[in-house]
Amino acid sequence: MKRETAQSVLALMFDYGGKLNDAMLKVRETSDHEEFARYRRAFGNVLESAFEQIINPILEEHPDLKPDQLNLEARKSE
Repeated sequence: MKRETAQSVLALMFDYGGKLNDAMLKVRETSDHEEFARYRRAFGNVLESAFEQIINPILEEHPDLKPDQLNLEARKSE
């Protein structure tokens, strides 16, 4: 994938992830614990799939595009 395309796709995917998180928080506001737990698992499955099938392959091809927030080693040393 061209670098410019990879940058655009990553930006959209991270925006998508943020919107999924917002949706999950909305569910939490009005749901009981069990219902929220079901939705949280579903949102987690969607995000896991997005990382495995879209984000991680892009970052393998273009490691320089990896955001600092995803660099666990850097976060551990802080």
